[in-house]
Amino acid sequence: MKESQSTMTTLTLTFNGAPRQARQALGELLLRFKSAYFVERSSTEFLVTADEATASELARQAQWSSALATGTVSGQRAH
Repeated sequence: MKESQSTMTTLTLTFNGAPRQARQALGELLLRFKSAYFVERSSTEFLVTADEATASELARQAQWSSALATGTVSGQRAH
């Protein structure tokens, strides 16, 4: 039996609203995208690793800009 494998993608998500609203906006993403792994880089920037379909949907979220992440991951775990 062949197991299906998902390709994982890591994005940098940056909140484009007021910095004080970033935490609430992150909470909404955490509730909607439970399979994604979020790492906080700053109060408005997060690395997110998810399967390709989820990453694609995350990249289209209002109030967030996204870019494919490169480099090493270090920081606090948000989820």
